[in-house]
This record gives sequence, structure tokens and C-alpha cells, in this order.
Amino acid sequence: MKVAVNYSTEAEQLIKDSLIDVDVFKCPDFSRELIQRAERTKPCYVHFGLNAGSGQIENVDWTLIKELKNWTQTPYVNVHAVAYSKHYPEFDVLTDEPSHINLVVDAVIRDIEIVADKIGIENVIMENVICRGKGDNMMKSVIDPIVLSEIVRRTGCAFLLDTAHAQMTSICLGLNVKEYISQLPVSSLKELHITGIQKDENGRLRDSMPMTKDDWELASWVLRKIENAEFSKPWVVAMEYGGVGPAFEWRSEENVLAEQVPEFYKMVKLNQH
Repeated sequence: MKVAVNYSTEAEQLIKDSLIDVDVFKCPDFSRELIQRAERTKPCYVHFGLNAGSGQIENVDWTLIKELKNWTQTPYVNVHAVAYSKHYPEFDVLTDEPSHINLVVDAVIRDIEIVADKIGIENVIMENVICRGKGDNMMKSVIDPIVLSEIVRRTGCAFLLDTAHAQMTSICLGLNVKEYISQLPVSSLKELHITGIQKDENGRLRDSMPMTKDDWELASWVLRKIENAEFSKPWVVAMEYGGVGPAFEWRSEENVLAEQVPEFYKMVKLNQH
């Protein structure tokens, strides 16, 4: 398993100064220049901002996606399985109505099939998102392990587990996070994202934050499951802290990266033996 961290200028400098190390940078898909800069320090792979189930997949620039995938040798094009409440106004966010669940499944599968037609289903990976429950913009059905497993089974795509998304979903919906993760399609796991979660000034949980004790413990548990072959082994484990642009620059603290990336790297590498 390779170890990645979100590309940031702070991480780049720490690597140049030999204070941290990773195998690859995880880069967003919106800037060729950023990828070119990052690759002068470490190899990169691209995380794409595609949402399966939104009905927008047909409008994607596939020439650019294929170019970035081939250029960086990114093995998978990721999609986020989504079901926005605005697209299902007749249903409650928490509905378990079978007819609604079928609509969500069909919408996600329809978009994944478009992606598969462009790049091959063996190159498609689906990520779990966050549902916060009542008042949220994401329908609960799309984070249901049964639904996600059915989508993987029917399409043949692989699975990307985001532990922070699973944590936040579980806290908001009153689930046991380890039981929840264990029910996801982890036998098809090909990529793993790990980061900290913390409350903002309004008490709302957010991810891409420094790791806390609970975050480290959950990450360690997932890696043990991989080591014991209870979950499939992903090609990369990414620490999703730091980044570029207004949404991430304020949470790209050099001291956090300097302290937590080496611990993260060691934890992942130790779980491969």
C-alpha cells in the first residue's frame, strides 16, 4: 500500500526539507499547473470531483479526465455516490421506502455506467459520502451499506472507503461506526481515505482536520482489518489533511503535518507485515 497526503505547499516544503515523507501526493483535478508543481517533488495521483447520482456525469470533460488519469498513472477514476434531497423532494431524507431506494440505486448506477463506458468499469471506484440526517442535503439511502453493496455488485466497480465520512455519518445517525464500516462493500476496497474530524464553531462536524485519539484508533482498526484480510487491501491510503485553495489553506498547518504525517506513514507501513 502506498501512503499519500493531500498536496499542499506546506507538505511540499516539509518533504523537500526531509521532515516528512510519503509515496505520492493526492491532487485535485482542477489544475494542471498544480499537478506539474507537485510532481517535481513526488509522484501524484488525481482525485476527481465526480458525483454519481447527480445526473451531471454526461456533462463532464472526459478528454481532460483521461488526460489527467494517463499523465499521472492514476489507477482509478473515483465517483462519489450521491442522492441530493433536492432531487427527491417528495421523500423524507431518512426514508426507507423501497421505491425511493430503487430510484437512488438506479440513478447512481446509470451514472457509473456512463463512466464505465468512457474508461472501463475496472477503472471506476465509488466513495461513500456523508449523511447528517434531518435537514441535510444528502438522502440516508445513499449511505446505506446494503445500497452501496448492491451498486458495487451490479456495476462491478470498486470501493473507496472514507473513514471520516463514515465517522460523521455514524455520529449523526446514531450508528456504531465499526459495525457500519464492516457492512460496507469492503471486499471490493481499492482506496482508503483517513483524516480527522472535529466540530466547527457551530458544533457541526467537519473533516480534513488534524487527527484526534478517536481518529487514530479507528484508522488503526481499519488497517488491522486489512492486514488480517477481512477487508481487501487498497492500493493507496491517503491522509486527507491540508490542501490548496480557500477551503483548505487555513487547515494546512505545517506543525500538524510535521507531527502527524510521519506517524501516519509508520502506521500504514507497519500494517503491511
